[in-house]
Amino acid sequence: MRVAFLGAGSLGLISGALITRRGYDCTLIDVNRPHVDALNQNGAKIVGLYEAVIPVKATIPEEAEGIFDVIFLQVKQMDMADALAGVKKNIGPETVIVTLENGLPEDKVAAIVGREHVIGGSVYHGARYISPGVSELTTEFSAMHHYIGELDGSITPRLKAIANILESVGAVSITDDIYGIKYTKLAMNATISGMSASLGCTFGEALENYDGMRCMLYISQEAAKVMEAKKIKPIDMEGYCPEVKNFSFSTIDEMWECEKGLRKMILLSYNEIASMLQDIRLGKTRCEIDDLNGKVVQDAKEFGIPVPFNETVVYIVKKILKKELEPCMENLKFFSIPELK
Repeated sequence: MRVAFLGAGSLGLISGALITRRGYDCTLIDVNRPHVDALNQNGAKIVGLYEAVIPVKATIPEEAEGIFDVIFLQVKQMDMADALAGVKKNIGPETVIVTLENGLPEDKVAAIVGREHVIGGSVYHGARYISPGVSELTTEFSAMHHYIGELDGSITPRLKAIANILESVGAVSITDDIYGIKYTKLAMNATISGMSASLGCTFGEALENYDGMRCMLYISQEAAKVMEAKKIKPIDMEGYCPEVKNFSFSTIDEMWECEKGLRKMILLSYNEIASMLQDIRLGKTRCEIDDLNGKVVQDAKEFGIPVPFNETVVYIVKKILKKELEPCMENLKFFSIPELK
């Protein structure tokens, strides 16, 4: 079976290397030529909460050869259409595209390659790109976890085969409700990544700041209300479950009860920063904000649900991208946080 990781950045490097080490024929595909050259010359170097140097084969899209059986899609949504166009020649009648991206890109991918080619996926763990050929794992190695599912909820042989591949990386859960998983992860990302990007800090630093923590709870509450309106069932993901009841509070004591699930989840990636913040620090003018907090805002409008905390995150991050704000704790002033007793 020929496997490819389309997008060999922070996460793709780690997953592709571990799958290669398990003995699979795996190719890492990336548009960054110096990164590809470093991978081929020096191997994939993993640092942080796991350390290894693993020989891999990597290529730029134009030089990728042959048809792949499985392509794990791990680019950001704003780059997704171009990335898929770059490997169009490598997609055959039976090729499966597994969407391991943030947000809910499945319908967009299906529109490009055909719905029959798409399996939905979600990645729990996080990583940070360090330099060409080097990625830092920022989640505890034992907590690495993928979720995968067919878009129609069926449990198929190809789903089980892909689970076997991903078990090279860590735990794998097969689900009959991939949209529930994806939206749960969306709510999680909007909560922790939105605040990390807005405040220029790690997830743990946002949590330990009293106002930052309260904003996280309200962002989760808003996302939970949207999920309830859309009749999407949230999934308990490492202690985080965005049901309205789990993020409903009117007193300080109730607030601290809600904080427990948030803290349990963040402790596994305490020192991690959002990929959006990574993009900001690299000087990029685009990031995934429209596909994370912006998606919550978009879906909330359909039901008339007020989501001021998610709207504020979108406002702050877009100002940061335009160089009109810096990512810093002072941005908490833009949030109107209710005072509780």
